[in-house]
Order: sequence, then C-alpha cells, then structure tokens
Amino acid sequence: MTNSASAFGQTFQYITAIKLHELEKQRETCVKYVNNTLADVKVAKNPVAQLDILLNRIHGWTGTGLTPLTSPHIHLDNYKAWLHLARNDPSISSSQVTIWISTLEEQLKQAVTRYDYAKLFGDLLKEWLQSGDSLAIGEPSADDEATVSDSADTKTERTERIEQRDRIQNLIFEPKPIHTAALHAYLNDLFTSTPEATDALETLRSELRSFGDEILSESISDESMVPLIRSLLSRDLLSAEKTAILKSFLDNKVILSEVASVLSMQLARLDTWEWPEEGVPVEMRRHLSGKYRAYMDTEIIQALLFQYIGMKWSITMKNAFREFAESRAWKNEIDPLSRKQLIRRQQFGVDVPGSEDAGDGNFSGDLWGQEPTPAKPSTGSNTAAPLVGSIQAQRKTLQLKQFFMTQLPDLMEGTAEYDQEPAVDSGGAQKPNPGINAQQVLLRLVSTETYLKKILHGSCTIMRADLEWFGPSLPHDAILTVFRFFGMQEKWLKWFERWLAAKLRFDNSSEVRIRARGVPIAHVLSVVCGEAVLFGMDFAVNQRAEGLYVYRIYDDFWYLNQSGTLCATAWHEMKKYAELVGITFNEKKTGGVCVGGELEPSLPRGVVSWGFLVFDAEQGRFTVDQNTVDGHIQELKRQLEKPKSVFGYVNALNKYLEFFRRNFGQPAHCFGQVLVDEVIQTFERIQRVLFEDFSGSVVETIRSMVSKRFAVKDIPAGWCYFPVSEGGLEIVNPIMHLLTIRDSLASYPDKQFLDCMDEDKSKYGQAKADWVNGAGTRNEHNPESNFMPFEEYVLGREDRLAYWGDKWKYMQEMALPVSPTSPEGYSSYGKPVIEEWIMALYAHEIKTFFGGLKIVEPTLIPVGMLSVFRTAKVAWDS
Repeated sequence: MTNSASAFGQTFQYITAIKLHELEKQRETCVKYVNNTLADVKVAKNPVAQLDILLNRIHGWTGTGLTPLTSPHIHLDNYKAWLHLARNDPSISSSQVTIWISTLEEQLKQAVTRYDYAKLFGDLLKEWLQSGDSLAIGEPSADDEATVSDSADTKTERTERIEQRDRIQNLIFEPKPIHTAALHAYLNDLFTSTPEATDALETLRSELRSFGDEILSESISDESMVPLIRSLLSRDLLSAEKTAILKSFLDNKVILSEVASVLSMQLARLDTWEWPEEGVPVEMRRHLSGKYRAYMDTEIIQALLFQYIGMKWSITMKNAFREFAESRAWKNEIDPLSRKQLIRRQQFGVDVPGSEDAGDGNFSGDLWGQEPTPAKPSTGSNTAAPLVGSIQAQRKTLQLKQFFMTQLPDLMEGTAEYDQEPAVDSGGAQKPNPGINAQQVLLRLVSTETYLKKILHGSCTIMRADLEWFGPSLPHDAILTVFRFFGMQEKWLKWFERWLAAKLRFDNSSEVRIRARGVPIAHVLSVVCGEAVLFGMDFAVNQRAEGLYVYRIYDDFWYLNQSGTLCATAWHEMKKYAELVGITFNEKKTGGVCVGGELEPSLPRGVVSWGFLVFDAEQGRFTVDQNTVDGHIQELKRQLEKPKSVFGYVNALNKYLEFFRRNFGQPAHCFGQVLVDEVIQTFERIQRVLFEDFSGSVVETIRSMVSKRFAVKDIPAGWCYFPVSEGGLEIVNPIMHLLTIRDSLASYPDKQFLDCMDEDKSKYGQAKADWVNGAGTRNEHNPESNFMPFEEYVLGREDRLAYWGDKWKYMQEMALPVSPTSPEGYSSYGKPVIEEWIMALYAHEIKTFFGGLKIVEPTLIPVGMLSVFRTAKVAWDS
C-alpha cells in the first residue's frame, strides 16, 4: 500500500470513528429516553393519562440527530386534539384511546430501531474500513475495479499469472521478421487498384504528411492540459498513486502551466528523446474477466507526452481514414439499383424523399450512443444514395460512427480501452464505456441482420474472428511499413521506432530488456499502431469481397452476409493480410455458422460467441453459454470467500453480478423475451449455487453473516436491497432488473420482418391505386397501363423503403423499463426504475419495521463514506 493510500485510509478511519462515536451517544440517549417514557406510561392510572404522557414526552424530545421521534405521517397536533376530546367526550371509548397509545408506542420502538440500524450501518463501515477489502483504503493498491496488482514477493502467484506473464515475455522480447517488401507491394496493389483508390490514397498521404510537420511546431497550451489529463486518466494506465497525483494537477493552474511548458520543450526536442536507461517497471494486473495484462508503470510527464502525441495522431488518422472510407474508392455492400430503376421509382412515386416510405431520418441517438446523422450520398458508385431512414442509410451511419476505427478518439478527452470495466461515478452510477457500448450494439446488429437476411434471402452466414495476442505480437516492421506507406515522414518513423523499442523491467527485476515486438497495453499510441495496420485489412475485404463490411472493435472482427461464398472470400483475404503483417488468428475464438443452410466449406467451423452468449445456428439466435457461466460461478464463489467484511462481500458480489449482466447483453427487441427468460433462469441457477447453504437466498446469507458478527437478528429483507443512502446494503438484484423490461420486449423477434412483407403489399397496392388516380409522372416509358410490378417495387427494401428501416431500427432498440405504482410517501422523480421496484416491493415491510421508508436518517450516517463505498475498487484475489 502506498504512503498516500495509507494516509488516506487512516484519515478516513479517524473521521468515521468520530462520527460513529457521536452516533453511539445519540443512540444511547434515545434508548434511555424511550425506555423511561414507556416505563412512565406503564404505571399511569388510565389510558387517557398514558396518552398524555406519551404526547408530552414525544413533544419534549430534545435529542440531536433523529428529530422528531415519530414518522412524518404521524400528525401530533391531531393526537393532541384527540386527547382533549377523550378527556371531555364520553363517547370516546377506552379501546379507541388504547389504539392511539399503541400507535405512538410503536413509533417510539421504531425510533429506537432506526438508531439501532444506524449503529449497525456504522459498525459495518468500521468493519469494512479495518478489513482492507477495498483498494480505496486497504492493501493492495491498483487501478481498476476489476484488476489487482500482483507481485511475486507478496503472495503465491496463480498459475494463470505465471503462464500469461511468460507468454507475454516470450512474445515481446523475440522479434518477428516479416517480408516488408511483399507487404509494401500488397498495399500498393490494393490502394492503387482503381483511379478512385489512388486519388483517395494521395489525399490520405498528404494529410498525414502535413500533420507530421504541424505537430512538431506546436506549443502545448495551458488550456489543453485538463482534457489531456482526463484522456490519460480514462485509459487506466497509471498506478493508483500516480493517478491520485495526476488528479491533483487538475485543480492547480500553476502546475498545469508548468507541465504544459515542460511538455512543449520535450515535444520540440523529440528527435533526441530516449527511454530511461534504468528501464520502465512492468506489473501484471488481473482483470475481472480472468485475464492478466502487463502494464508499464510510466513516469507521469512521459505518460502525458505519449498521450498528447497519441491523441493528436489518433484524431488526425481517424479523420483521414474516414475520408478515405467515404470516398469513391470504398465499395457499397448491397447491389445498388440502376439509374433506370431509380428513375422509374421516382416517376411512379413509390419512394420520393420525404414521403412516408422514405422516413424522416430521425435516428435514435441512444441506439448507438451517438448523435444522429443523416446518411451522406454515396460516392462509391454512380447510383443515388440510399434514402434517409432506409436500412442502408442507417447501416452506413452505424458503420462510420460506431465501428469505423472505433478505438481512435475524435476528441482530446478520448475513450477508454474497449474491454475495460466501466468506471463508477460518485453517485454509484456507471460511466459509459464506448468500447463496451460498441460490443453491445454489435450483438444487437448481428441478431437483427441475421433475421433480416434469413427473411429476404433464406440464409445468413456469420463469421467472428479474433486475433491472438494482437497487441503483444504485432511486429514492429509491420507497423513502420504501414506508416511509411501511408505517408508518415522519416523523422516520425524514427521516433516511433525508438518508442516501440521500450526498455522494460518485469516484477521489480533489475534486468532491463528491450521490447522487440508488440505495443504496450492502454497507451493511445498503441491503438494508433494497431488501427493503422488493421485499416489495410478492412479495405482489403471491402475490395475483394464486393463491399462486404467488417464490423471491427480493435482486434475483434464480425461480418455476415447471405452469401457464404462472399464470406469465404473475405476470410481468405483476412488470412492473407494477417500472414503478411505477421499476426495470427485465435482459433478458439474464430469460427462461422450458417443459419438456414450449410456453412461454406472453406470457412472455419467454430463457436460464434461474445461474453456469456453463443449463437445457435439451429435456433437462429443468441443463447446463454452455460459452460462459460459455470466457470465464472466457481470463480465468484472463490472470490466471495476472501472478503473479511459484510460491505466487502456485498461490493464484490455487486460488481461481479454487474459483470454477469453486461456479458448477457442488453435486453433488446431483437433478443426478445426468450433470451431474457434464459438469463433469468441462469441468474436463478447462479444464486442457488452461490448461496447453496441458504437455498439460494442472498438475503438469508447476509442475515446469517450479520447475526454472527453483530448479534442483530430478524433483519428485514428490504434492508438488503434498499439504497445505501437510505441505510440499506443496496445489493444488486439482476432478476428484478430483467423483469422491469421483460413485458416490453417482442415476443417473437424472428417474426418482426414478416410485418414488413405484409406492409409491402399494402404500400404497393396504395401506390398503384394512386397511380391509377393520376399520381406520378407519365411519359412514353411508363404509360398508364403499365404500373411497376411488385417484384420491382420490393427491390428497394433495404435502401428505398423507410418502413423496413423503421423495423430494423426498432429491433435493435433496448426495451424501456416499466415503472410500478409508487408506494405512499415515496417520490420516484429522478430515481432509476429499479429503485422504484425495490421500494414498491419492500415498502410495507420497511414501513412496518422502521415507521417509514427511511431506514435511518441521513444525518446519522457517515455520509462521507457513501460515495467511497459505492465506488470502491475490489482487490480481486489473485
């Protein structure tokens, strides 16, 4: 544990101890006051006197913290009036007064209970602080909720760590020779195969050359430092201590100015830059997925310099490559209608822009995590652009915004690693990770496109490929050859060559070794290298496979088409390019399936999967991969044996359950109720295995833990699920999450596009009737008696008819959760729907136990600990 982390933990424990000491004094005062009150009531001579004592004592309570002793729905003025009535009205019976007394006595007991649970909450916090269960205050320090820093001298290493560390070292310290002349010749043939490609290549080269000169003459401004620092922090590169130091820079203008000045000087002397002779330490970190990765512990100023250079090159390259993809060199993936066909459609008035069929172009921004952008006219052919709102128009927007070089940022603040676990803000909400969002969008896209192609063409081939150890294995000669081909100047090539040849020290060893292959993880410069190399593969498939689009998230490739032959052509070209640049595909994660037919023989037969989902060709949909789930259930059981505190246990459980939820995919209409039902059943099985000693009940598990450690019994179930801000544990309930949206999902997703086919007939009939009634344009080419045949009309399903586009978009949209009727006394405004359901389910129990929906008053909780608990990083057992 670092000195800064240790000081932070000690300070936090000191502050919390003071608050908890004050809370205990308040609790003792309240308990004594209530007990004395109830004793006085007991010896009173009659019910009216008892009620009088209760009201006087409740009104006379002066204790701090919990004020008053009664819940908000108890109106004491009413009781005072009723007391006066009971004294003077003979019709008020003793039994009625006794009911009032019972109500007020119950209120006093509930006040004590609220204090008791405030104390329990404090005890749980104290236990958690002292346990070391959180990286925020405990032993070890690390950088990610899903990682832990391991060192050989602190604990017995896991076999996986040793194997992966040795494998990484074998890769990065052994150069991989490639035939650079052959690679250059291939790229030259590919990028000059047509006049359009040659022109686009020259534009690309010109932009990169110009930028290479401009950046070296730049001065880094003070204003650019904040977004630069934030972009570096988002990449989870630095150690916990360096991360804390870097965050402190953000609020100090003097430091920001000094750092900007130093970075500008280093940028100006970039030709003399070298790695430090003592080398850069490398540490192995374990992610929640189980993978270990080697992180360079780079010095802060060096890391900022690399980040600045990397972000500037990233933004420039992404813009330049996107211009290339939007040029006439890039082929369309669907057969465009001929000019004659387009003219006939216009004359018959079947898809005039702006008509009902064409749609309004209002894309769903939350569908892709991007702002909607109308489709630009295609420059890749002499045909018209797909109409706004059509499938192809939306598809093109999705490809360019979500899947085109998705890891290269558009802005300085940048993006996180594509498979990095989402961060959590101070309110406990997850911050979106564009990379993970892209993976979720991709699953929905593949599912939707499969249904579409099966309906329109009878079959669909899906290919998924993954590169094996892509980052650590990428040959340096391949990177530099690609950079040189795309026009990077020699001075930059020399700098990248030095940067790639990093001097490294593993596991605190004194031995310094030179990286001879691969790129370091989490560096934006590494992404620049990888994306530049893989752009060649993207374009090769586009050219050789008739415009087939590869949906790629860094080194994860997906593509699908009704033609197995076309998919086989793409696969052949991908293997050819991979061999040229010296990379290999991971056979375990590479394979294809065919829905509605046989897989093309030359394609690798394998599992098409992501996370805990696997594509079932027979059912034509994604299903839960129970075998993979089983492995993670056992891993979670092992992780839950480690926490020494209840809060630590809940924190680990919650983060792993959220990990499960993400890897089951986001519920969308293309998955339907059938997948949600599978996931619900799987979560039931997970809980029965995890909590087998208590018949699968996490509530009984927690009750047992608390009872043994703190002697608190009969804990209400709602306390386990209520928000931390209300004094509960806020345990994640994944089944309830799914049930809030289940009824909003399509029952039969495979039948959705059949509705469009029915609409084809209706729209065609209406257009024909309109034509007969005088609509459209008549001339010698289309006399009144010859309206367009139905077969010609439906040729525009993907690029001319927006109602097909509407259904395509609907299939990929996530279902909206349904809110319950809110319980009395609870305002759902601004609250997440899952909290509304938790409140509705447990409101009666909590009110009965505590007198209201607040388990404890906010003033009684050490509120400074709440955000720490909710954002705490888990020290995953390594």
